[in-house]
Amino acid sequence: MTYFVKYLPVTTGNSTRLYTDGKDYCADLYDDLRSAKRFVFLTGLHFMGEFGLIRTGKPTDGSATLAQVLRQTGERGVEVFLLVNQFWRDESEVFMGGHPIRSKIMKGGELHGYLPETLRLFDSLKGLKTVHCRTDIHPNSDIFATHHQKTVVIDDRVAFLGGIDLTFLDGDRWDTPVHSARHRHVDRTQKFWHDVHLRLQGPAVEFVRDNFLQRWSHGNLHTIREKGLNGYEAWLHHMAADPRPDVVVEATRDRRPSALPPFVRKPVSSYTYPAEDEKPTAPMVQIVRSMPQKDNWHREKPAWNTNGSDDWEHSCKDAYLIGIRAAEKYIYLENQWVADEDIWTELAAAAHRNKKNPDFRIILMVPYEGLFAAGLGSNQELFIGTEIERVVKASHSPATFGMYALYHNDRQSKVSGQIYVHSKVLIVDDAWSLIGSANAGGISLEGVRSGREKPDTELSAIVLDEAFASAFRSKVWSEHLGGTVGSTYDVRDADRFRGLAGKLGGRLRFFPGYDNIKRGVPTWWLQEGRDPLHIDFVKQSRIIPSLNTNLLRSGLPPTLVRAAFTARIVPSVPPGWRCWYRWHCQLYYNPADPSGRDPDRAPVYLKLRSLRYDRDEVWEYSDQDSVYIGKLSAERINAETTTAVSGIIRCRVKILPLDEGPHDPGPSMVLGFECLFLNDKFARGNHPDFVRR
Repeated sequence: MTYFVKYLPVTTGNSTRLYTDGKDYCADLYDDLRSAKRFVFLTGLHFMGEFGLIRTGKPTDGSATLAQVLRQTGERGVEVFLLVNQFWRDESEVFMGGHPIRSKIMKGGELHGYLPETLRLFDSLKGLKTVHCRTDIHPNSDIFATHHQKTVVIDDRVAFLGGIDLTFLDGDRWDTPVHSARHRHVDRTQKFWHDVHLRLQGPAVEFVRDNFLQRWSHGNLHTIREKGLNGYEAWLHHMAADPRPDVVVEATRDRRPSALPPFVRKPVSSYTYPAEDEKPTAPMVQIVRSMPQKDNWHREKPAWNTNGSDDWEHSCKDAYLIGIRAAEKYIYLENQWVADEDIWTELAAAAHRNKKNPDFRIILMVPYEGLFAAGLGSNQELFIGTEIERVVKASHSPATFGMYALYHNDRQSKVSGQIYVHSKVLIVDDAWSLIGSANAGGISLEGVRSGREKPDTELSAIVLDEAFASAFRSKVWSEHLGGTVGSTYDVRDADRFRGLAGKLGGRLRFFPGYDNIKRGVPTWWLQEGRDPLHIDFVKQSRIIPSLNTNLLRSGLPPTLVRAAFTARIVPSVPPGWRCWYRWHCQLYYNPADPSGRDPDRAPVYLKLRSLRYDRDEVWEYSDQDSVYIGKLSAERINAETTTAVSGIIRCRVKILPLDEGPHDPGPSMVLGFECLFLNDKFARGNHPDFVRR
C-alpha cells in the first residue's frame, strides 16, 4: 500500500496538535510568538494588523492583535519575516478597468481592500530593522494563480500549517466549534467560519522552514506603497461606482530581499521511506506542496525534492489521490472546493472498489454556497453535477455517499448564516490524514484550465498515525453532529450525517447539488456537461427575440431586431421545480459621438419591462420569462444616437424546488443575447407602448 508521495522525504519523531476552528490556534500562536527567540517566518493569503489573537472582551485584548504581537516580537530583537500573497502587481489595474476576471472578483468579494489593508499592516511595523515585509506573486500569472500557503515557523522549533489565515477578509477566521457571534467581527460578514490547522514539532518543521527559505530567496517579491494619482486618475477614483477605500496601492519588484538567518541543512539520506509492503506503526509526517512551473523553478525547488521528471510540483494533488486509493472503510473529505476531475474519478473508483462492502462510506463536507460566497464568480455546484452522479451510481446504496454543508443560527446575537467550510482536509480509515492549504480543486492542485502547471502555491502535511486520525475524526464529527462521537470508527456515526441533514434547527444540510441529484433531478441544469451523453442545458437554453401576440395582430411588419425577448429553457424543467428570472440590458455608446459601440466607456443600463405584466420588476428575480425595452428607454436611445447601437440582453436563471424562493441559494446560469438597437424604426416598429398610442 502506498501512503506517501515517492519523491519527497518522510519524517518520524514528530509531535502534532490539531485545531478545529481558529480560537485555539490563535491562542497557541500568541504564546509561541511571545516565546520566540531567533526568528519567525509567516506566509499567508492575507493578514490584518487588527486581527485579534486573544479575544476575551477585556481591554487587554488590544495588545494581542497581530500587529502588536509582531511589533513586540521584533522589538525583542527577533527577526520577523512576513510574506503576504499579492493578487496583482498594481491594484490600479483593477480599478482602471484591467483584467476582466480581476474586475469580476473585485466586485464580488471584499478584495478591493486587499493591498491597502496589507500596506497598513506593513506601515504599522515600520521602523523596526528586525521586521521584513514583502508581497509575493506568480510571475506573468492571471488572478487565479496566487500564493495560498498559510504557515508559521518559529525558531526551527515549531511550525503551523493548514487553512487558517489571520484576517477578516470575507469572513472572520477566529471562531469556535460553538460558532457563536461573541467576539467575532460580524460586521465584516454574516458567515461563521470552520477551518482546520496543525501544529508540528520535530523533523517535519525543517521542510516547512525550507519552503519559506526558497520562496523568500527566489520568489517574485515586491514592496508596496501608496500610489500618487494624476489628475485623470484622481477624477476616475472620485467618480467610480465602487471607489477604492483609503488608498490606491502599487507594487514594485524587490530584487534584494532581506537576508535570512543561516541554517544547517540535514542530508536527504537522513529521512527514510517505508517499504512498499510495510504498514508503518510509528507516526509519520510528510510535507507536500503545489508549486508552479516557472523559469527559475530549479532555484525554488528544495534539494530534498528528488523528482527529476517534472519541472513543477504537484505533490498536494498526489497526496489526495494516494489517500483516496487507500480507503477500505471510509473517506471523509472536508474542503472549501472539490472540483478536481481526478479526485472525483478516484472517489467513484473507491465506491466501486468497495461496492460489496455495505458499510463503506464516503462523506464530503463543503460550503453551502460554494466559492461564490468567497468572492469568486461561480459556484462549484455548477460544474460537479456529473461527477456527483458518477459516485452515486458507483455506490453500493444511497447510504454509501453523502455530501453536506453547515448552517447556524446564533439565537443570542440573532446572527445567522452558513458556517463556511474553509478547511482542506482528508481522513481515511482512522489511519491516514491530510491537512493543509490546498483545496481539492484544480486551482490549488494544477491551475486553471487555461494555464495548467500554474497552480496556487500550497503546502499540506500527510500524517500517518492511527491515534491522530481517529482523534481527528472524533473531534470534527462531534462538532458537526452536535454530540459526542467515539474514537473508534462506527458506521452508525457516519450515517448520522444523513439522518440529521435538513432537520429543523440543526446545523447539517445536504449540499444543494447533491440534494438535487439525490431527489432524482437530472444534472443538465447543474453544469455545462462535459459528458456528451448529458444534455448541455446552458448551450441549448437561450434568449430569443420575439414579438408578442398583440404586435403580430397589429399588422406591423417584423423588422431586423425586435424589442421583446424571451428566455427559452431547453429542455423543460422537471415537475416540482420552477424557474426564476433576473434580467438586464447593457449598452456601450457615447452620446457625444454616437457612431455605435464604444466598449471603452462605462456601460449604460436600460430598464426592461415585463411583457406579461407590463411593469419594471425584472431587475430582481421574478417569474417573468419575457421582457421588452420600454418606451422611455427606446426614446433615450433614439435621442442620443444617430446610428445602430450594440447591446447585450442578459438573463440569470435559477431553477429551484417549488417550495424555495429566488433568494435561497442554488445553482443558476446566465443567458445572453447581442443585438442592434435601430433608433426611430426600432422604437416605433417594435414597442407595445407605441402600438398602444
